[in-house]
Amino acid sequence: MRLEAKDLSFSYGRMKVLEDISFSAESGSFTALLGRNGSGKTTLIRLLLGFLSPESGSVEIDGRDIARMSTKERAMAIAYIPQQTESVYSYTVLDAVMMGLSPSLSVFKRPGRKEKDKAMEALSTLGIESLAGRYVNRISGGERQLVLIARSIAQDARILLLDEPTSSLDYSNQMLVLETAGKLRGNGYTIILSTHNPEHALSHASSIIALSGTRLAYCGAPEGLLDGKVLSDLYGRPLEIRSIEAGGKGRLVCIPV
Repeated sequence: MRLEAKDLSFSYGRMKVLEDISFSAESGSFTALLGRNGSGKTTLIRLLLGFLSPESGSVEIDGRDIARMSTKERAMAIAYIPQQTESVYSYTVLDAVMMGLSPSLSVFKRPGRKEKDKAMEALSTLGIESLAGRYVNRISGGERQLVLIARSIAQDARILLLDEPTSSLDYSNQMLVLETAGKLRGNGYTIILSTHNPEHALSHASSIIALSGTRLAYCGAPEGLLDGKVLSDLYGRPLEIRSIEAGGKGRLVCIPV
C-alpha cells in the first residue's frame, strides 16, 4: 500500500506546527521520521492516521483521501503502534492480539476459532507464538512492542505507523523492534517509524524524513545525509556521518564531533 502526504499543514490555535509537508511511502519501504522535541513528529503521525484533520492538504492511501474513508476502512489499511506503555490489565498476549480484529467483527460478534487462529498466525509471523499464553504485564518492554505490532498485523493493516517505539527500551529490545520492522518491510509492509535516535534511521531505514521549524528539512535516502550538514543543523551540534563495514555489510553511523 502507498501512503502519501500532500501539502499538509496544521496548527494548534495560532501556533503553526507543520507547513506544506509532502512525501510518499511505498509498499516495502521503511521510512524513519526524525526531529527534535516539539518538531511535529507525533502531530504528523496523527494526521497520517486521520486522528487529526489537516488545516490544508490531504493524506491518501493508494490514491484515496483518508478523509473520505470510514473509520473501519482506515483501520483495515493503517495501524498505530504507540510508545511503550505499562499494562495494568492481565490480558494474555493472545487476547491482546485478538483485539486487533475488532474492526473486522460486527458489533455483536465475539472472537472465535477463526479469530484465534488469525491472532496466532500474526504472532508466528514475528516468531513470538510462544508468548501467546503469557500476560502482557509480565513480559519485557520489547516483547510488548512486538505484541502491539502483531495486533496490527492481525488487523490486516499493511501500513504500520510506529511512534517512538524504542523509547524507554534497553539496547537489546531496541534492536529487536527495529529488526522486526525491517523484516516486515521485507514482507511488503509500509513502515513509518519516528525516533529520536538518528543512528536508528541511518542503519535501518530505506528513507528518512527530517522535520525542523514546521517544515521538511530533508526527505530522501540515508546516503543523502553523508555530509552531516542536515543532521548537524537539525540537532544544533556538529555531527559526522560515516560509512563503516560491520558483519560484512555497509552501515552508516552518526558521530558527535
